[in-house]
Amino acid sequence: MDAAVMDAMKKWPNVPAVSGYISLDQSGHWRHHPAGDANQHPGQVGERIAHQGLLAFFNRNYQADEQGRWFIQNGPQRVYVRLDAAPLIVSLAQDQAHLQDHTGRPVETIQAWYISAEGRLYLRSSAGPALLAGRDVPALLEQLRTDQHGLESLDLEQAQRSEGWSLPAYPQACSLTVWSSCVSPAEELAYIVLPEPDPI
Repeated sequence: MDAAVMDAMKKWPNVPAVSGYISLDQSGHWRHHPAGDANQHPGQVGERIAHQGLLAFFNRNYQADEQGRWFIQNGPQRVYVRLDAAPLIVSLAQDQAHLQDHTGRPVETIQAWYISAEGRLYLRSSAGPALLAGRDVPALLEQLRTDQHGLESLDLEQAQRSEGWSLPAYPQACSLTVWSSCVSPAEELAYIVLPEPDPI
């Protein structure tokens, strides 16, 4: 978090939080909802934010509270973010081996993998719950394996959990869970899709 932001929080500690103005889409793009109605209209995509300085500010000051509500700390004000897919969207870095999230931070460790009924690949990482960007799923699935086999050995239409999965760039073995269609990624990974501020 920026030093100026922390100073503003100390100077004005009681500024009410807001929600509905910013969303994060499944590709890791920040989007603006000028009317503040993002949570009331979850299907509304909003306007993609392209200003590089603003994007850099968002990326530096994005984090979560203890309830699983992700937010941007905009000076003294907390701006809760609607999550269209996950709190973090990760993709393969330039080396096509390591991962980085949509804020540009590298993924240091991976604790668990999850495959949804729709074929999306989620992970629990050192930075938080994440979804792998769809364009990188095929390449990463080729690398994800145990000592004995790869994903071709699993029936991905059957809910199950197995151990010992890793990537060459992340050799620490962890679990892989195939979710059934009734599983909510947000509930399993403890994040809130449509966060609202606490009542004043």
